[in-house]
Amino acid sequence: MKFTLMSYHYLRYPIRKYLDKMERAGLDGIDIYCTGPQLNPFDYSLGALIQLNRDIRDRHLTPYVLTAENCVYPVNLATPDLLTWESTQRYYQRLIDTAQFLECPHIQICPGTGYYDADKRDAWRRQVEAVRLLAEYAKKKGVTIFMETCKVTTTNLVVTSKELRRFIDDVGADNLLGLSDTDQMSQAGEHINDYFDNLGDRYGFVHFSDLNHTIPGTGGLPMKEYYDTLLSRGYQGWCSCEMCSRDYYLDPDRATDAYVDYIRNVLKA
Repeated sequence: MKFTLMSYHYLRYPIRKYLDKMERAGLDGIDIYCTGPQLNPFDYSLGALIQLNRDIRDRHLTPYVLTAENCVYPVNLATPDLLTWESTQRYYQRLIDTAQFLECPHIQICPGTGYYDADKRDAWRRQVEAVRLLAEYAKKKGVTIFMETCKVTTTNLVVTSKELRRFIDDVGADNLLGLSDTDQMSQAGEHINDYFDNLGDRYGFVHFSDLNHTIPGTGGLPMKEYYDTLLSRGYQGWCSCEMCSRDYYLDPDRATDAYVDYIRNVLKA
């Protein structure tokens, strides 16, 4: 099993601060959270992208996944608004192109949402069509897409592992895999075992964060149990920690150190 760390808690700093820390931390790869000003696929210049690639290679880092900003920008795979739906397609297309340029094999996306007072079937259909198009495009670029489940306050379409498996099956693309986020998962009343049972060989990635997207070991979720379950079920993939508490903005390096210490002293002890 390999570990990386999303750059979310470095958003108030130049991206080089994250890259410098990841070089020192000795994790297996990097997970870049794609939002402005660090890496916004909507308007990131070619020159900036070339420089980012140099910065990554100079530090001998391995890009594993680009995580799309799905929840703040006007990005919605299932929207009934055609302008936003088409803009969302262009956004993810740019993200796929960026991943290919950086030799990053994966992107990660979140489900969209339909109007909460409308028939979900139409929103589901729009999202299936959108992701089917993106998966076809990504396959030509050598990129695999991870889709995660989200809380009911974020989406009304893909909340549980069963819904995620149904969605993957409806899209029917071999480069679309499921992602479990241990925080989102716990709030849906599920366990790591549910993802193995429902996704099977379509289970591709883990967001390994404690409750409310905090550092493992600080939020009350049974993180060691989740890790042991991953091992016992034969998981050989990657885990990434997503730290969303804004308290971590104040000293992101310290938060990173706490995550690395947890891996070394608790999980692998």
